[in-house]
Amino acid sequence: MIIQNAFLHLSNLLDAAELGQIGKLSEQAKYQDGKITATGAAREVKDNLQLNEHEQAYMSIQQVLLNALNRSALFRNALFPQNVHPFLISKYDKGMSYGWHVDSPVMGNMMRTDIAMTVFLNDPAEYEGGELELQTAPGSIKFKLAKGDAICYPCQHLHRVNEVTSGQRHVAVTWIQSLVRSPEQRGILFGLQQVAETLHQQNIATEEVGVLQQHYSNLLRMWAY
Repeated sequence: MIIQNAFLHLSNLLDAAELGQIGKLSEQAKYQDGKITATGAAREVKDNLQLNEHEQAYMSIQQVLLNALNRSALFRNALFPQNVHPFLISKYDKGMSYGWHVDSPVMGNMMRTDIAMTVFLNDPAEYEGGELELQTAPGSIKFKLAKGDAICYPCQHLHRVNEVTSGQRHVAVTWIQSLVRSPEQRGILFGLQQVAETLHQQNIATEEVGVLQQHYSNLLRMWAY
């Protein structure tokens, strides 16, 4: 589902078997203070726990998540991923939160962060609070999605994770460098692609579909970095 051509909701990104595997691996792993991966002002408002990246469980969970992304046609077609930052596996116990902040524009080996992604790893009924909240021009938007779902959004938004008032919130977070930097341009390309695919499947106006695909390709060539 696309929201305002900028937010992408990936339903059932992870299946039940993958969620079960991640859950078992997480139970055995050691977590550390999440501030270790924060920089600047974000470090002062971050209060969560993160799976130690040197744990074997971390590497196994990482592979499960990457496999899920690789098989998602919607992820590829809507976001044009060029690079994906290693996931951070985080949990928020009661009283934990992550205050208002903006993500670093460049991470890792000088990777530009165009899109942020949060994958929800446990049932929203298992915790109170803990919504991902973003500031947008029309107003704030809150996300607390089903287990296995993911939300993707442009990194320029100021955002926070509200305090968990009971239970535990478990998520995986990553950042994506897109081949197409502009969210508006990504939305246009995705819309054109969806129309062309629908017309092709219905065997409608085959010649016109070719013209549509030509313009899609030329726009992608023009906008790709």
